[in-house]
Amino acid sequence: MQIKRIGAFAAVYLLWGGSYLAIRLVVKAIPPMLAASARYTLSGLILLAISICILRKPFARARQIAHCFLAGLLMVVVGYAVVFWSATRLSSWIVAVLVSTSFLWTYIGECFVLRTERMRAAVLVPLLAGLAGIPFLSSAGMRYGRSTSMIAVVSVLAATTAWSAGALALKKIRLPACHLQTAGFQLAFAGIVLAGISCSLGEWRRLDPARWIFDVKPILGMAYLVCGGSVIAFSAFHWLMQRESPHLVATFAYVNPVVAMMLGIGVAHERCSWMQLAVAAIILISVVLVWHFKMPHTDFAIMIEPAEAGSAERLPLAAPEATL
Repeated sequence: MQIKRIGAFAAVYLLWGGSYLAIRLVVKAIPPMLAASARYTLSGLILLAISICILRKPFARARQIAHCFLAGLLMVVVGYAVVFWSATRLSSWIVAVLVSTSFLWTYIGECFVLRTERMRAAVLVPLLAGLAGIPFLSSAGMRYGRSTSMIAVVSVLAATTAWSAGALALKKIRLPACHLQTAGFQLAFAGIVLAGISCSLGEWRRLDPARWIFDVKPILGMAYLVCGGSVIAFSAFHWLMQRESPHLVATFAYVNPVVAMMLGIGVAHERCSWMQLAVAAIILISVVLVWHFKMPHTDFAIMIEPAEAGSAERLPLAAPEATL
């Protein structure tokens, strides 16, 4: 059991944390919306097949499926798909740190929109420190100039805000009882919508088969995202949720960005400066502190994909994995 526990945590931490670098490898050969469509469609169909054909779970009701479609639009299409586009313009580790701020945005929404939380003085300082550090990350990993980098940063922040809004909205709607069907429907619907967006943008015409047929990196990256990030890591996540404290499992929210930073800077040799590393540390510490002060007071159902979860679990509010 101890080996399974360690393996499950390793899968959640490492596979979701590595998704950001895998996305960067994929979008080098495949246009971003097309890559996101392929990843989410395949992941969704696999999860649905596991739920219906292998586990023999009852099929969700029509209203629940419709809710999954709406959640997929807001949280996957608007949220996660932007990560694929931003990976063409920002370093993967910066995207990971920016995505981790979704925890902060959701907490703000709970305080001032849903009013299910009260803004406490102990939380206010780390919250403001984390938000203040965001602009200083925009100068790293720029491959298209400062203005384009800033647009990418703002886009990722808008995407995390959309994800947070979706997480808050999901507290008010009913989803399928089976977590695999919830995730599967959301991802599959999102993948279909993203395929339409990709076609409207003419990405198929820009696709160069030679770049992904003869280059093994994009293929391995897509296999990693589908099998590792969506199927294995999500299954490990649910296994842990049944056996471990939700507060402990939720630590992936700030471990994933650290893993992404180690891989992006140490393995892919992405650009960074000491100031940017310091700012990233401040942002992640702010997420940890807000999580620490908030968790003893609340425990509610939200939607997590993490990266790819996509299920309504009794879990402390956490950032999406990334991804992913």
